[in-house]
Amino acid sequence: MKEVSRRRLLAATGASAGLASSAGCLGGLGFSTDDGNGADTTGETDDGTSDLMPLERWVPTTGSVELLFHYRDLATVRQHEDALQPAVLESIPTMPDGDSSEVVEQVADGEPAVDSICRFGSEGVAGNVVVSGSFDPDAVDATFESAAGNFDRFERDGVSVAISEETLVVSPSDGADLETILAAGVEGTDRRVDSHGNFAQLVDRVRDSTFLWGEYEGSDNGVGAAFSWELDAERATYSGIALYADADGTDEFEDAMADRSANLTVETDGNVGVATRTVPIEEYEYRDLFAERGSQSTEPYAGVSLDTDRKPNAVVVMYHSSGTADRVEVRDESGVRVELTEVGQAETIEYESGTSATITVVAVRGDEESVLITETVSF
Repeated sequence: MKEVSRRRLLAATGASAGLASSAGCLGGLGFSTDDGNGADTTGETDDGTSDLMPLERWVPTTGSVELLFHYRDLATVRQHEDALQPAVLESIPTMPDGDSSEVVEQVADGEPAVDSICRFGSEGVAGNVVVSGSFDPDAVDATFESAAGNFDRFERDGVSVAISEETLVVSPSDGADLETILAAGVEGTDRRVDSHGNFAQLVDRVRDSTFLWGEYEGSDNGVGAAFSWELDAERATYSGIALYADADGTDEFEDAMADRSANLTVETDGNVGVATRTVPIEEYEYRDLFAERGSQSTEPYAGVSLDTDRKPNAVVVMYHSSGTADRVEVRDESGVRVELTEVGQAETIEYESGTSATITVVAVRGDEESVLITETVSF
């Protein structure tokens, strides 16, 4: 299990290899000392202000041994919308998907009322959702039961929902128990960040993220990985973090990162490896590496990046996370050029000078396919 986890960690943070050109997507994990984001309402609670980010506040100790999570700070996105490309603003999801979307639409007076979205759970069931913003509980056509703090609770189609004027918490039937989530978020009990030391290390390094994707497996000495972008007035800072059970893993991290991009700054601190890169905010491109998935069957997906700057006249394809795919195929006009079947695998496709091609990356699961990336390259 430890060896599998190490390969996944290196594959995860290897997303940084694709930050040049089209693969840019994941970012800043709290190492910036410039608080360019201004006021952030996502840390407010029903009992007053708090500096806890959602992963600290809401994720209970009990639940998934293998925890997947992603987070979007939409309040910060709106603050910097004039500097971001219009296509980026259009591509950022402003509502959660799945069971929680309908409820949020009912209680939020338009999308700007949503300040942040945090989703967490097991692989394939990342269904627990915490949405912060400004909500009208009376807009819900349901019979309420009292819950913790200022929250009311109701059930709909097997989904448990707790709502206050500032927060909406959704727990599907196959997710973590709603009472357990509320106990962590409202009463401050049984929080994973308090009982799992390595998870606390990971969270501490992502607390300023604007966009965050990650995973954590194990208990106190578990392993994890996270990708993040942190946006401020002028910059978008990417960070890829690998968290190991012990400090020996960071040697492997440094070796792997040294082969990937000269534009990365690589640091280690005990059992944590961090790779960072900064670009002007107007060059930032959004791509959801861990697209939101509920418990229902969906088309195959995987985490993949393309890098056209790593080798002359070549495209380097990196397989970061398998998602629900059995394999990934990379195709151009001549057909399937390479197949990637192992997370962490990288393949190079070489071209003659003066040629161009349209690269299509496809996730495959059984007879199902879905297109992950389409990009035209010229050499």
